[in-house]
Amino acid sequence: MGFQLPAEWRGFVIAAAVALLVAAAGRVLKRPRLTAAAAGIGLAAGFAAVSGVISASPRQLAERLPALVILALAAGLVAAVPRQGFRGAGLALGVALGAWWMAGAPLHPADALRAAPVALALLLAMGVVVWRSGEVPGAAMAWAGLAAALMLAAARGPQPAFALAGLGAVLGAAVLRGGMGPAARVPVAIGLVGVAAVPLVARAAPADVAAAAAPGLALLAGPPLARRLARWLPAGIAAWTGPALAAAPAVLAAHLLAR
Repeated sequence: MGFQLPAEWRGFVIAAAVALLVAAAGRVLKRPRLTAAAAGIGLAAGFAAVSGVISASPRQLAERLPALVILALAAGLVAAVPRQGFRGAGLALGVALGAWWMAGAPLHPADALRAAPVALALLLAMGVVVWRSGEVPGAAMAWAGLAAALMLAAARGPQPAFALAGLGAVLGAAVLRGGMGPAARVPVAIGLVGVAAVPLVARAAPADVAAAAAPGLALLAGPPLARRLARWLPAGIAAWTGPALAAAPAVLAAHLLAR
């Protein structure tokens, strides 16, 4: 009887493998921007593996996630163009497209007005996460915290598998020091908010709120905590430990609230 990979880990493995291969190709071809985009490309592959399909007209919230990351990756590639104005335009485009898509992609004024509260909340969250997710340790621990919290919160649907795919993409690129260039930073950040938002929009149980807070704490409180820990720990270890410890209270709260 052969080994069978658990379904929730399939996206993690594929995202990590694709990110590693892209980062390696960038190294061999001496294309640093390709290496810096590895996490974003791996994330798109991992999300597609989780869903099994990329739908342009999704019927459920989780079905919006693969296309969300592809849109964000395209915006990140725009932001990576080394010319004046492209970086800001790409970042703004990614956040705007991501919020619009996850709010239901309204095309008519009446629909846009109804979706405005959700779209504005997503716009703010995506903007903050894009701003704060420029370092690999924080991004990786944000995904890890979200995955753990979603599992403990008993989130419905494939959200934990998507979160594991995000973790795999960041870690796979990090093996060859594939950093968080714009083409990685934008999809990784926007995908993170998208996965965290699905349970909130769907049911908004207290455990879902706690789970969604985990990546935010890792990104916002993690770096200051890491700097304090660096007084006693090696800087490299502190950079990973700080975000992990910052996310821990939300992970614990998700577990307790789900009971």
